[in-house]
Amino acid sequence: MRLLRLHLVFLCSMLFVVSASAQSLAYSKPAGFVTHTLKAQQLNLIGLTLHEPVVYSGSFDSVNGTKLTDNKTDYNSVLAAGRSYILEVLENQSNPDLNGVIQVISSWTANEITTLDNLTADGLAAGAKYKLRAPKTISDVFGSSNGAGLTAGANMASADVIWLHNGVGFDKFYYSEGGGFGGGEAGWKDHSGNDARDFPIIYTDAVIIQNKALTDKKLVVSGVVKTKAVTLALMEGKFNFISSTFPVGSTLGNSGLEVDLVGGADKDSSDVVWMPNEAGGYDQYYYSTEGWKDAEDQPASETLLTSGIIIERIGINANAKLTPPEAYNDL
Repeated sequence: MRLLRLHLVFLCSMLFVVSASAQSLAYSKPAGFVTHTLKAQQLNLIGLTLHEPVVYSGSFDSVNGTKLTDNKTDYNSVLAAGRSYILEVLENQSNPDLNGVIQVISSWTANEITTLDNLTADGLAAGAKYKLRAPKTISDVFGSSNGAGLTAGANMASADVIWLHNGVGFDKFYYSEGGGFGGGEAGWKDHSGNDARDFPIIYTDAVIIQNKALTDKKLVVSGVVKTKAVTLALMEGKFNFISSTFPVGSTLGNSGLEVDLVGGADKDSSDVVWMPNEAGGYDQYYYSTEGWKDAEDQPASETLLTSGIIIERIGINANAKLTPPEAYNDL
């Protein structure tokens, strides 16, 4: 934990300010909290860099299409009915490219889980090691009674709005103040007014928070540090809204993204990484044969990743690995 001792903690809680990503970090191995600044009257892009704890880890005894079996556990005893969970492949010896791949799980029996995609066809094999953890929900991040202090309203037009990209457009959420004619109970709602308190936020996905107030707000998110690489599903011709996943120490140069992104002679022929800046806009970066560059073609390998980034993908649909700083290996 060399880097972490130098730049994060000394096995006790300390406070750090990361100005490049407009967040401060208090960290106590292996958990802590981050504080995000939500700028007034703008859309704030953030990522969840602290996560829910692992609820189970094991290895699969057999895999068959979307059915994955672990005879050594009883999922009904470790997973809560009605919740979603994130399956992460840790070690798949027959095809290491699957290491870091995640799937959202909402269906299981005593010793069998069902995935949305056929990981067996992608090379998942018996013996693969995995972890399960719950994703954070709207209530986990912003408080069941809006402890985050977002502006509540009778409808979305008068409230702060949480935007989550769904691959096509955005799902939108707000905190209803309730009461009044047809207002119902206070609580988190989607754009149609349906209960949204348990809507999951997958940890690889960035979140946009529209702060309509005249003053900045602070959003504190607590959780545990994730220490392994994750796989990002990038869509061709799309802006992919990504959480940088790891709380501190991640730069363009150590992110590993250059392996899977399209790199060209200039920004116009490359995938572009967009990162929010202090002015309320975005800085742009790309990977060239000479390394990471900014929009002015200056070296940018040491540029810190903000907690939320956007990857503008010009290449085909593909997976990309996002790796933690090397020192996370010692956690």
